[in-house]
Order: sequence, then structure tokens, then C-alpha cells
Amino acid sequence: MREAEHLIVVETFTVDESTFRNAKLRNALLIAYKAFADLAGKGSLFVITVAAARRLSPAAFGVFSIGATLGWLVAVATDFGIQLHLARAVARRPSDAAVLLRTWLFIRLWMAGAAVAVVGVCTFASPWRDVYGPPVTVFAAMYAVASLIEFLHYFYRGLSRSDLESSLILWQRGGTLVCGLLALAWKPDVTVLAIAMLLPVVVTFVASLRIAMRLDGNVGRVLPPTREASADRRSLGEGGSDAADQAGPKDPPYISFHPGAAFFRDVFPIGAGIVLSALYFRIDVFLVQLWSGTESVALYNAVFRLVEALRLFPAAVLAVTLPSLVRARDLRTLVQVSWPVAGFAVVASGGLWLAAGWVIPLVYGDRYLGAVPAFRILLLSFPLLSLNYALTHQLIGWDGQRTYATLCGLALVVNVALNARLIPLWSIEGAAWATLATEAFLTVGCCAGIWLIGSRRSGAGVPGAEVQSAVQRAGVPSVEVQS
Repeated sequence: MREAEHLIVVETFTVDESTFRNAKLRNALLIAYKAFADLAGKGSLFVITVAAARRLSPAAFGVFSIGATLGWLVAVATDFGIQLHLARAVARRPSDAAVLLRTWLFIRLWMAGAAVAVVGVCTFASPWRDVYGPPVTVFAAMYAVASLIEFLHYFYRGLSRSDLESSLILWQRGGTLVCGLLALAWKPDVTVLAIAMLLPVVVTFVASLRIAMRLDGNVGRVLPPTREASADRRSLGEGGSDAADQAGPKDPPYISFHPGAAFFRDVFPIGAGIVLSALYFRIDVFLVQLWSGTESVALYNAVFRLVEALRLFPAAVLAVTLPSLVRARDLRTLVQVSWPVAGFAVVASGGLWLAAGWVIPLVYGDRYLGAVPAFRILLLSFPLLSLNYALTHQLIGWDGQRTYATLCGLALVVNVALNARLIPLWSIEGAAWATLATEAFLTVGCCAGIWLIGSRRSGAGVPGAEVQSAVQRAGVPSVEVQS
């Protein structure tokens, strides 16, 4: 233990850290809380969508769909990897959390404001400004502010405070649900609905910003290196060993921090990878439209959404364990995170594969029975998709963002090439097989990248030996890794 060891004290907001001395219990509770919050959040948006489809005219619901899609694109474009970079940097250097947050928040505010302004100018300058101008601009603003909330959520993840994120999600989504349903009941107008959905998002952002700034005020408070302090410090590190001893590659000291250099070195590759990942993950919808028609798109998109909804559990696990992956010195943490995520995916996929024949008509109606074969193929890809969640987070956590971006670009090429061959032959089943093959390609690529980075970090001559050692130390049953 270093003589000058300091304890970073982070203010408690929703959960007292002392109640989670047992690291495994703490992580399990945080994962369950995060999964519940995400499920409730997705459910609230689903209810609003169904209510809007019933209350709005078909044309107005089309504007609602366009506004939501464009708003999602605004959120992805204005983030461009900044939030994941922030979480990684804060996890490595909690004492620099204040300057990191304020620097990147300033940049994100400008990016979000500029994006909303561009959308507003373009929509009001178009020939359809009377129909699309106000609602689409308000939806763009709503998603832009929501992306700022997500940015703050990643700040909390870096400080191992996913409980804050989960609480804020519940408040925001609950407020959005109430305001949206009240607006639709009062006046079935898409612009009124957009404004009603914007209000709780703005309130949540202001509240979250106040919490983040209050956390800033406590970062840097130091305590003497007592035994109790060391135990608290290990708790802050999500149950791993000493955070400083675990720390991964160090960022440059933020005393001489230059956002421009950090953006092109660290943020841009992450952002490029996220955009390319979003493209290869959803471009098959457009390719099915091109080569198989609109009815096929409806079938494929319906079952794809079900598989996409299953990602809530892997996403919750990674939200809680991200700091541990960033600080990890070897592959033990990755193995401990990956096997329950992949195990859940295997069990869920197997159950749904067997029940697909009645699940699909139960959810969507008998008209969608033709999508059952594609659904079963997509379920085969879900374990790989879940595993890739952990692999890509580890790759980025160990400064492999350039490898990540390269792999996502190659995955996009592989996906388009396979879809071009398989969709004309097998329609939506071909698109599903292309998704499975793309996820398998990404798994192999991420494993290779992590092996190379891990061997350089540990000095191991044979990466396979490091993996074998990590599996044995993690105590994972029935797992064999060939060197």
C-alpha cells in the first residue's frame, strides 16, 4: 500500500455504499436495479408509441416516427464516443473527474445545440415546414437533451455509481410517460406530444447536472490511509483489487489536458466505431426493403426488435462493471463478466427458440407467423451479440479504440456483402444469417485484438496461456481454453 494513498470520497445519493461491503452482492443488486430501470424505461416509450399510434392520425404518427428516428441520429452524432471516453478516463483518474466532466460537458453542450439548430434550419427551410418544422425540431431537441443525460450517466458509471443512473432513468421515463399520455388525452397533436415529452427530459437533465456537480465537489477530499479507507476504496472499485494497482493504461495528466488532441486520439475512433456499429446493426432493414419489399421489412423489423429487447441484461451488466474492465490488469475481470452474460443469452435464446411458434403470434398476431424462421436464426446470434458487448468494452477499456473502429468498419463490409448475396436468395432469413455471421466475425476479431493487447500489457509470450490462467483464477466451471 502506498504511503501517500488517498481515498476518493463520492457523495451518496440513492444507495449507501456501506450497505454493499460484499462486492458480489453489491454488483448483483446494481445490475438488477439497472436492468429494472432500463426495462421500465423501454416499456414507457413503448406505451407512448402505442398510444400515439391510436390517438394520432396516420400522417401525424408518420411525423412522430420521423422525428423520433431523426432525434436518435442527432443523439448518436453529437455523442460520437465522448461519453464512453469520459467513463473510461474517470474510472482511471477519479481525482480528475471534475475537470473531465466540465471540459467535455462544455463541448457536448455546443455540439447538441448546433445539431438542433441545423435540424431546425433545415426543417423550416423545407417545403414541408408547416407539417414537419415544429414537431421534428422539438423531437430533435428532446433527443439532444436526452443524450446529455446519457453523457452524465456515463460519468456516474466511471465513478461506480450506476445506482444514480438507474434512479434518474426511472424518474425521467416515468415523467415522460405521464406527460406524454396526458398530452395525447388532452389534444392528439404531434407537436403538443413532442413538447410534453421534452419537459421531463429538461427537468431530469437539470437535476442530474446538479447531482454531478455536487459529486465534483467531493472528488479530491482525502482521508488518511487507514484499513477502513482501503476497504472503502476497494468498494469504490466495484469489488476488484486496489484501484491504483489494477489501473489500466494511464491517460496524460489532465493538468495539461488538450481536448482537441484527446478527441482525435481517443474519442474519434470510439465515435467512428459506434457509428459503424449502428450501421452494420441496422442497415439490413434498408437492404431488406431494397431487395425484398416493404412487407418483408415489417416482418423482419418486428422480430429483430424482440431480439434487441433482450440486450437489456447484458447492457445492465456492462454499465455496472465498466470501471472494473477499465482498471483490470489481466483477463480475469473480462472472464468473470462474460460467462454470466453469455450464459443468460444461451438460456434465453434456447427458451425463445423453442417457443417461437407461439411467442410471435402472441405478441404481433398471426400475420407475423412468417417471421418465425428468421426470429430463430436471430436468436442464434444473441449469445455472440451479448459476448461482444463485453469484448468491445474491454477492447476500448484497454485503449484498443482504433482496433474497435477497424473491426466495426470491416463488420459493416462483411454484413453488406453477405446481405447482398443472401437476401435475394432467402429474403429475411438471409438477412438473419448475415447478422449471425457478422457477430461471429466481430467475436473473432475482438478476441484477437484483446489477446494482442493483453500479451503486450502483461509481457506474456503466449496470449493463450494468459487466457487459460485467467479462466482458472476466475473459477469458471466447465470452461476449457486451448493455448
